[in-house]
Amino acid sequence: MDTQFWHQRWERSEIGFHEGQPNYFLVRHINQLKLEKGNRVFIPLCGKTRDIAWLLAQGYHVTGAELSTLAVDQLFEELGIMPDIITKGKLLHYHGNNIDIFAGNIFDL
Repeated sequence: MDTQFWHQRWERSEIGFHEGQPNYFLVRHINQLKLEKGNRVFIPLCGKTRDIAWLLAQGYHVTGAELSTLAVDQLFEELGIMPDIITKGKLLHYHGNNIDIFAGNIFDL
């Protein structure tokens, strides 16, 4: 994985992969997982996906991993959440109500 490539994509806002709404298949099929409100959902390589806001609104606890701190900062800004940020090893752990995002290389998680 070329981390510089992904950092540059976020710095240049070249994020055409970022959808402007929650993933259709997630919304349509989430009930098949038979999760209860408050259950934790893990989203690897989460970026600032709209899935996170949708999952939070459904009452789930979201945990994600994302390489780019820029993406994570934008995520929390868009959610209107001021996270607590602490260093855990090589990662930054962003924490808010029902949300934990680990910023850094997912293989360090």
